[in-house]
Amino acid sequence: MAKGTVISAMDEEYAVEKKRRRPRKFLLVLLILAAVVLAFGIAIWMLSDNDTLETTFYQVTSGKIQEAVRIVLLTDLHNHEFGRANRDLVNEIESLEPDLIVMAGDMVNGNDANITIVTDLCGKLLEMAPVYYVFGNNEGALEYGDGGPQVALDAELWKKGVTVLYNNSISAEIKGNPFEIMGVTAAEDEFEKVAGDAISSFEKKDGFKLLLTHFPSLYYDCLADVNFDLGVAGHFHGGQIRLPDGRGLFHVDEGFFPRYCYGEFSLTHGTLIVSRGLGGHGHLPRINNRPELVVIDISRS
Repeated sequence: MAKGTVISAMDEEYAVEKKRRRPRKFLLVLLILAAVVLAFGIAIWMLSDNDTLETTFYQVTSGKIQEAVRIVLLTDLHNHEFGRANRDLVNEIESLEPDLIVMAGDMVNGNDANITIVTDLCGKLLEMAPVYYVFGNNEGALEYGDGGPQVALDAELWKKGVTVLYNNSISAEIKGNPFEIMGVTAAEDEFEKVAGDAISSFEKKDGFKLLLTHFPSLYYDCLADVNFDLGVAGHFHGGQIRLPDGRGLFHVDEGFFPRYCYGEFSLTHGTLIVSRGLGGHGHLPRINNRPELVVIDISRS
C-alpha cells in the first residue's frame, strides 16, 4: 500500500512537470518559426532591394555656368538590367531630362563577352543627351586582359556615338556653357607617366572642368590638388553593406570603411561625387544599399 502510494505520487509529479513543459516547447517552436520567417523575409527584401533604383540629387554651383546643366551619372552596372532591356533605368533617366550623361566605368563584367546590354543602353541614352564614358577595371580586363574575352568595347561604343576618354580631355558645349571633360584611367603607380601631361593641360583650360575616373582612390593623392570643378567616380559600390549610420562597410581594394566610399566631398579646388553604383560583385547582395542613379545639377553661383 505504501509502495503504491509512492509510485502514484511520483506519477502525479511527472504529469504536472510534463504539463509545464508543453507551453515551453510550444513557445520554442513559435520562436524558431518566427526566426525562419524573419530570415526569409530579410532575404526577399534584400533581393528585391537590389533591383530597386534610388535616385540621389546633388547641387553644385559655379560662376562658369550661365545656363543650368543637369548631369546623370551611371557607374558599376556590371551588366545588370532593371526591367527588360533596362527599360526601367531608361525610363527613369528619360524622366530626369539630362543635358549630359556620364558613365564612370565597370558598366560591363571583365569576364563576360556580352556587351550588348551596355551598348544597347548607350544607344537609347544617346537619344536624350551626349554620353561620355571612362573605363573602369572591368572594361580594361574585358578589352585588354590576358586570357580574357578581349572584346573591342571602345570601338562599339564609338560606333554608337559615345565619347570614350582615355587619359585625355576634350572641349564641349553643354547648353551654351563651355565644358572641358577629362577621363582618367591611369593607375596610381603610373599616373604621372601616363596622365601627368594631360592633367596639366586640362588644368589650364577655362571652361567648367569635369573630371571622370572610375577609382575614388585616385583622389587620395594623384588628383587631390588638381584644379577641377567637378569630379566623379564609382568602384566602391557604397561599401556593399551600408551600416545604419551611413558608412560603407568594405571594399576588397581598401578593406573596411573605404575612404570616399560614396557621397559628396570637398577637395582642394573642386567637388567630388562618388556613386554607390548600380550593380554588384558577383552574387554578393547589397545590404541597406540600393542601386544608385546620381543626378548632379550645376547652376550659377
